[in-house]
Amino acid sequence: MIKKVFFFSFIFVFSSLFSQDSTISDTNSLLLKKYNKYKLLYNVNCVQDKITDNQGNGFENLYGTRNFRTILHGVAYRGGGNNYYHRTNKRSNKNPLPIDGLNNLLNNGFSTSVYLYVENFETAPSFLTNENSNDTLKYFQLGGNTSSELDSILMFTYNSITNHELGPVYLHCWNGWHQSGFVSAVLLKQFCGFSTETALHYWEDCADNWTRGYDRIRNAIRDFEPLEKYSISEEISNEICPCYDDERANDKIIVQNNNDELKSLKITVLFPSNISDLPPSVSTFLDEYAAMLKENSYLGVEVSGHTDSKGSKEHNLVLSEKRAQNVMDYLILQGVDSSQLSFKGYGEELLTNECKDDVWCSKEQHAKNRRIDFNITNISYQINFNKNSSIISPKDKLVLNDILLILNSEENMKIEIGGHADKGTGNDFLNDNISTLRAERIYNYLKENGLDMTNISFVGYGSRIEKYKDERDRRIEFKILRNE
Repeated sequence: MIKKVFFFSFIFVFSSLFSQDSTISDTNSLLLKKYNKYKLLYNVNCVQDKITDNQGNGFENLYGTRNFRTILHGVAYRGGGNNYYHRTNKRSNKNPLPIDGLNNLLNNGFSTSVYLYVENFETAPSFLTNENSNDTLKYFQLGGNTSSELDSILMFTYNSITNHELGPVYLHCWNGWHQSGFVSAVLLKQFCGFSTETALHYWEDCADNWTRGYDRIRNAIRDFEPLEKYSISEEISNEICPCYDDERANDKIIVQNNNDELKSLKITVLFPSNISDLPPSVSTFLDEYAAMLKENSYLGVEVSGHTDSKGSKEHNLVLSEKRAQNVMDYLILQGVDSSQLSFKGYGEELLTNECKDDVWCSKEQHAKNRRIDFNITNISYQINFNKNSSIISPKDKLVLNDILLILNSEENMKIEIGGHADKGTGNDFLNDNISTLRAERIYNYLKENGLDMTNISFVGYGSRIEKYKDERDRRIEFKILRNE
């Protein structure tokens, strides 16, 4: 009797295990079928490959998206919303997906889409249903900048990986470059084993050359560590992870801290021919630049407009001024103090190459001259001192370190460090001495910290230039004599 029970138990356990194995096999088969369906549908192999281009063309059944790329085959895709270039419903770039984009995702079997910015999300539907198939698409707003938001994006993706009944996830920002690139880099670290270095290379390679600045994103990619709760098998990873040929695998990307963003002050924004309106592709970049200027309110910047040599000089001068003013106005709208900014149009006066009148140049060469440059015009941070003292406070040393970064990045900037004193009770002789000593102390601090002093000078003005008529006149000011 005991033997019979044992034999029956053995058969039951064996049958149960076999049934479980069969269920797992069936599930994996259905998952593989889903992954392969989208591989065949979009016919791309690698993460850099675009399915729709920058103007939303290339795959009509995905119209309404831009720069659509694969993150994980059959699971997650990235891109932008096609608003600015839309054929029939053109609107500001700072919007969620147009309705045809959402409907096309639904018809392509997507279950989830995530808008990675906040602007105008309330104008979009949060839920769509396909009346023919009863498929549904949920539309969320999640930035991915907090741990909880990023966890939600990871959860959506993990659920799509492990549930064959769920369609893919579409993660999008405005252009399909920066924020969508960030969350994509996180997903590739989590599910495909990308190293931090490879993830950073990937982010840069898929930003269509708009990579200047954005240290916040680089730092966030660096900081993310894969989560155990979202682990997947190597077999599944091999199926869903696209190819990525990282040609810089042996290079080293240095993730800069926030202060290093100051090195990006001298930058260039390119424009289409004969256009003064801001290209939609630059808005996200200018938002980052505006944030940096707000954090460093002691900086003054000239927005300089330039054109190529095509057209009359008079027309080009007006065009360059419009470009410069449009950029300056945009920065002010983002909260930059107008006192920090000025603008000037230079027309075709300052070409970056030899493409003058009567000189043949390619379109690409001419394009390099249609630009906006940002040049530092003023460093108005004041270093104040105690009476009869030239000691630099720890707080002021922190700002001096920022200024040091700026000066190191501006080879042709000529600076005068001016020392000042208040009238107080001192005589002119003493005030001249203490103001010169203060200026020299700053000069030596910058020199000791590695600054090339070729174009740097210092001078003491005593109490001859009163600004406040109180103790705040014990100060240092930086005067820019030239910045070419």
